[in-house]
Amino acid sequence: MDTAFTSTTWEEALRSFLIHLKAVRAPKTVRFYAVQLGGLARWANLNNVPLERFGKRHLDEYLILRSEEGKSQTTLHHDALTAKVFLKWCVRNDAIPRSLLADYEVRNAPTPAKYMPTEEDMRSLLAAIPNYWDPTHNAEIRFSPANKRSFHRERNYALILLLLDSACRIGEILSLKMDDYQATQRQITIRQSKGREPRAIPVSKDCNEAITAWLKVRKRVMSSVPKEEDEGWLFLSETGGRIDEGRFLKSLKKYVKFAGLTTKISLHSLRRYSLNRLAKHNLLAAQSIAGHKDTKTTLIYTKLDPDFVREMHEQVGVVRGIVQSKRAEKKRRLV
Repeated sequence: MDTAFTSTTWEEALRSFLIHLKAVRAPKTVRFYAVQLGGLARWANLNNVPLERFGKRHLDEYLILRSEEGKSQTTLHHDALTAKVFLKWCVRNDAIPRSLLADYEVRNAPTPAKYMPTEEDMRSLLAAIPNYWDPTHNAEIRFSPANKRSFHRERNYALILLLLDSACRIGEILSLKMDDYQATQRQITIRQSKGREPRAIPVSKDCNEAITAWLKVRKRVMSSVPKEEDEGWLFLSETGGRIDEGRFLKSLKKYVKFAGLTTKISLHSLRRYSLNRLAKHNLLAAQSIAGHKDTKTTLIYTKLDPDFVREMHEQVGVVRGIVQSKRAEKKRRLV
């Protein structure tokens, strides 16, 4: 019965929920829930809606407010989903007797069209990196020291090539330590991932050579740094620390602009391109490399272009055997 429960405030429940998430989910996921539910909790408190009384009508009112503020349908979808997940957790942990959102139907958000880079896009992007740091191609960096140019050229080329080769998330690559790269086996080990399960990913010969070239620069840069002060990042910043994702995104945008490519290309576009190529040949292998628990998630990244569909259709030859068999039979009868 409801009377068996001690009233829990939004703040208390949300604090406990986020502590739980920190223990079982990735930091980015924790931040996502903190932002989404923080706004909901503030609205509920302003409107004097206790946690245990929060129901469908209240969520509808909150979503209407968010819509009037100009929030996208995707954001509203996330607002509703996180509210349902939160209240379900509250029930399981005795914060409230039952969830009044248990059978609330969350409206599906429209899936926005995402740009799928072409092979020519990726070829141009990779070519732009050494050219960007070459004063004969880019006059803007002619006053940059040669050491700085080689640092960014070798590091960023190897990093972007590895993003394409591995189909990893940018956070996974930037979190790699020196021990996570096995040069002789030509593989990397992802220890910090969204799915929280480590996985080994093969590295191509070309990518291995690019990483080797970068490690020579890294060794030179860190030669004057005491060994105990080297934090061990495979790809490090100019100061020797972990590369900031936001700053690296700015670097990618510079290369995209320099190459004359569409601004729709993002860091996640590289992962989308790679998984699309991998999934076309073997969906299970693509799922394993991506670190997805379900092939449905991997399929989201796929886009079967007409040329590929035609190629696969020709290779399979659904009616080829049938028709050829009939032709052979006709020839036998004519003889």
